[in-house]
Amino acid sequence: MDQTIRGVFGVLLLLFASGVFASGIFAAELPENFQPAQAPGTFFAPKPGETSLKPFKTGEPVIATSYFYWYDIDTKTHFLNSDGSDALTTHPVSNEGMSWKNPRWHEKQFQQMTQAGIDVAIPVYWGAPTVRQPGGFRFSNEGVPAMVEALDAMIANGEKGPTLGMFYDTSTLGGHNAGNYQVDLTTEAGKRWFYATIRDFFSMVPPKHRATIDGKPLVFLYAAAFAKNVDDTLFPAVREMFRKDFGTDVYIVKAAEWPGDADSVYQWGGALNFIILDAAAIGPGYDHSAVPERTPLVKTRDNGDFYTLGWERLLKMDPKTRPFLVHLETWNEYHEGTDISESKEYGTLYLELTKKFADKFHAKERISQISVAPKYPQPSATPEAELGITAVDFAPPGDGPIKVMEMDENGIKTKVWTTVPKSNVGNPRERFFYFDVDSTFLIEQVDAVELTVVYRLGPNADPDSFAVHYDSYNPALKGLDQAFRGTKPQRVEQKDGWNVAVFHLPEPRFENRSNGSDFRLFVDGDEIVVKEIFLRKK
Repeated sequence: MDQTIRGVFGVLLLLFASGVFASGIFAAELPENFQPAQAPGTFFAPKPGETSLKPFKTGEPVIATSYFYWYDIDTKTHFLNSDGSDALTTHPVSNEGMSWKNPRWHEKQFQQMTQAGIDVAIPVYWGAPTVRQPGGFRFSNEGVPAMVEALDAMIANGEKGPTLGMFYDTSTLGGHNAGNYQVDLTTEAGKRWFYATIRDFFSMVPPKHRATIDGKPLVFLYAAAFAKNVDDTLFPAVREMFRKDFGTDVYIVKAAEWPGDADSVYQWGGALNFIILDAAAIGPGYDHSAVPERTPLVKTRDNGDFYTLGWERLLKMDPKTRPFLVHLETWNEYHEGTDISESKEYGTLYLELTKKFADKFHAKERISQISVAPKYPQPSATPEAELGITAVDFAPPGDGPIKVMEMDENGIKTKVWTTVPKSNVGNPRERFFYFDVDSTFLIEQVDAVELTVVYRLGPNADPDSFAVHYDSYNPALKGLDQAFRGTKPQRVEQKDGWNVAVFHLPEPRFENRSNGSDFRLFVDGDEIVVKEIFLRKK
């Protein structure tokens, strides 16, 4: 099995974040005269009076979950690694009949989704509009008709099932396609490619089974970084082409980094951290232990407490202003251990929790208290002991990662954090330390927290000042200004030895909107090294 296919959701994004693909490693260019292959399906504009069986309107609660259908027990695709070892971190209760080709397997998944209160399945689609796709991508187009057959069978039996949206796996823009193209979405050919991928998916889904909001079929977009280039001309062009073929607009839910106006904004990563943008991202935890050549990364499930906390933080918000669209990450990504479906390891626990919270969400209930207790009343971290604060081991593109180094202090080795300079974008003098705070620390809203940083100059360094950028709920700020609210810079002490800086952070939110983290130290100038940080509520 192609390891890059299975690992793309974790590995390739890390490669982009570290700048590995920034220089355009995929050499193939999409021809200017590129024309998409014929659509694989025949369903386009609805006939008069033909609508989704379960249409939604803006503001009406909608729960969607990403659905991975790339498994095939007969060939062991996505069951075994290339060396024959187990490719799954968590495991379905039964592998019998588990295949993208099998309508009965899809039917069981859809039945369980419906019982759990999930409205929309968003199959993770790896299709690309070329004549052929590599063998590992066969499931993309073969699996969708099997899903439709499953939904038809449920209707025939008097059952209700989820409707189908599309999760556009945009890694197909970065070389995972038959032509090995890295697609430039600022070109007309690139726009045709992008649109045709969406066209291909919905051409296989009858209008009655489409997930729609305000009559628009629902599309979630994965990361923008896989494309060679993209600008704000993409979405208008896609909408125009979609209207011509389907007689309606498309409802685009973009990952935050995409330029241009979308209908909603979400962020992948809900399995690691509860994230609220226009849409909410909630997941049960994360563990990719079974994936070869991955840096260890585990977000413990805490017997359902982590999942419960995400839901309860959402339900504690005012129903009039909280997101009406929820993305559950994921239904069944067993490689990375983000599944909420029934499993050998967790039984039906996450189905039961989903049903419990989905009922409250659909009823627009508001809870008054959160049941999960704080794990770390005063979070702290050193490179050797992270107790409620975690140093992010990679930074967003261009910001430079944190690294751990040893300093010799009178014969005693002390581990510290430092950074490496930016290499590809922005001001090379800027240095960033990204940190994530345990999600239980700010269960209840507080007026302020105090961040203490123990630091000293780096070797041969002469920095000017440093400040903190943090995720805030200040209502006077919007967008990035709110997600990266800045403190007043402090001059860096030039004396030898350890120094202490204390930063006051009013109105902290800490919902992972600072490039997927909660706060960062921003150093203007040369490097500093950090020995310890800790937080306390004011």
